[in-house]
Amino acid sequence: MKPKSKHPDWVLAQRQPKTEIRFLNGTYYLYEATSKWNPQKKRSQKISGKLLGKITPEGFIESDKYKLRKMNEKALKNPPVVKEYGASAFLQVYFSDYIELMKLHFKDLWREVLSLSIIRLLYHSPIKNTGFYFEKSYLSELYQDITLGEKRTGALYRKFGTMREEILSYMRCFVTKGDHVLIDATNIISFSERIGLAKMGYNSKKEYDPQINLMLMFSTKMQLPVYYRVIPGSIREVSAFKLTLDECGTKNVTIIADKGFYSKENIETLDGFGAQYIIPLRRNSDMNDYSMIEQNTMEEYFLFQKRYIWYTNYSFEGRYIHLFFDPELKLREETDYLNRIQSHPQEYTFKEFMDKRVRFGTIALYTNKKNITSQKIYEDYKVRNQVETMIDAMKNTLMAETSYMQNEDAFNGWMLVNFIALQFYYKVYSLLKEKDLISKLSPDDLFMLLKEVRKVKINQNWVTAEISSKTQKLLEKLQINPIT
Repeated sequence: MKPKSKHPDWVLAQRQPKTEIRFLNGTYYLYEATSKWNPQKKRSQKISGKLLGKITPEGFIESDKYKLRKMNEKALKNPPVVKEYGASAFLQVYFSDYIELMKLHFKDLWREVLSLSIIRLLYHSPIKNTGFYFEKSYLSELYQDITLGEKRTGALYRKFGTMREEILSYMRCFVTKGDHVLIDATNIISFSERIGLAKMGYNSKKEYDPQINLMLMFSTKMQLPVYYRVIPGSIREVSAFKLTLDECGTKNVTIIADKGFYSKENIETLDGFGAQYIIPLRRNSDMNDYSMIEQNTMEEYFLFQKRYIWYTNYSFEGRYIHLFFDPELKLREETDYLNRIQSHPQEYTFKEFMDKRVRFGTIALYTNKKNITSQKIYEDYKVRNQVETMIDAMKNTLMAETSYMQNEDAFNGWMLVNFIALQFYYKVYSLLKEKDLISKLSPDDLFMLLKEVRKVKINQNWVTAEISSKTQKLLEKLQINPIT
C-alpha cells in the first residue's frame, strides 16, 4: 500500500509535472525538478532546479524572479517589433499638400513615389538597400500592400522614367504666375555603358568621365526646386535652355549664368528665343569701364547684407552693364593677393597686383533686362548662390553625384525620386530657418533626432516608444508634436 503524502491536499493540488514541493521554515515552496541517469548508481537521480514560488491555502504565488524569467522567455519567442517612426511621420504630416499632388498626378503609384523619396532623403539609400530601410520604417505598416525590394525598386524606377507627362504635370504645380525662377545646369557621372544619354566630357572637377547633363530650376518665391530635365552629356547647356523653358511652361525666367558663360554666340542663342539673362563678365573684359572707380567718382550705393555696395551702369551694344564695387571685398582680395606674393613669389608679383588693383572688389553684370535698378540686378545675381547650394545639396547631401542606373528610363525614375527628396530637404531647411534653428541644426541633424522616435508593437498594438527630453523640446519648438 502506497504511503500517504506528508503534505496537505491544498499543497498537493498545486504540484505540477517536473516540480517538487519543499517545506521550509513553515512555508511550502514549489521548485523545478528534473531527473538524470546516474551510471554509478544505475538509476535516475533527481536534480532540483530554480524556485517557482510559494504555495498558500489561497493558491500558488509565483516568485518575482520566476515571473521575470517567463517574461524573458516569452520575449525571446516573440521579440518586440521596433520601427522608425518620427522622421517618416513628420515628413508625411509636414508635406501633406505634396502628397495630395502625388495622389493626383501619380495615381496608383503615389505611395511608391512617396516612400522611395522619403527613404532616399533619410538614408541616401541605393537600390539594393531600399527594401531593408522600408521594412525598418513604419511606412511598411502604413503601406502594407507595396514592396520595395531591390528588383521591385528597379522596376519602379524604370516605370517612373516612362511617366514624363505625369512628372511634368506634378512640377508645373510649383511654377506660379509672377514667380521669379532661376535656371542652371550641372552634370551627373554615369557608369553605365547602356545609357545613350551619357557622353564623355569634363566636369567641374576637370575629371573626364561619361556624364549626363541636368537642368534645374529654382523658385525664389517658394525657395524650392521646381523643375528638372535630363539632357545628353554632349548637349551644350545654352542650346538646351529653349526646350527646357518650353517644357516647364513658364516664360518668367531669368537665366543667371556663371563666370565664363559670356560669348557672342551664347548671347545670340539666348536672344534668339527671347530669354532674359544676367551674366557676369570676366574682370579683364574690355566691356568693363573702371574709370569711375579709378577716379573715385561713384555717387550711388545701396545696403546689401550690412555692407554698402557702390555702383554705376551704362548701355553697351543695346544691352546694359551694371558695375558694382564692394570696398570690404576689395580689402579682402588685396590682403589675399599680398599674402600670396609673400608665400608664392614665383607665381604672384607686385607688378601684377598693381595692374589688377582697380578690379579688386568689383563685379560687372551684363543683362538685357530693362527698367530695372542696379540694386535689383545685384540681388537677383546673388540669388544664384541658392541654385548652387541646391545642386550641392543634391550631389552631396543626397549622394546623387554619381548614377549606376543601367538604362535611361531607370535613370529618369531615379532622378524623380531625387528631385522630390530635394524638395523635401529645402522645405525642411526653410522651416529650420524660420524657427531660427538653422545655425544649430541642419535638416540631416533634425532627421537623425526624429529617427530616434520609434513605434513598438506590443500585444499586436503599435505604441510610440519613449522620447528623449531633447527631442521632445525640439518637436515643441518646431510645432510638430502631432507625430508623438
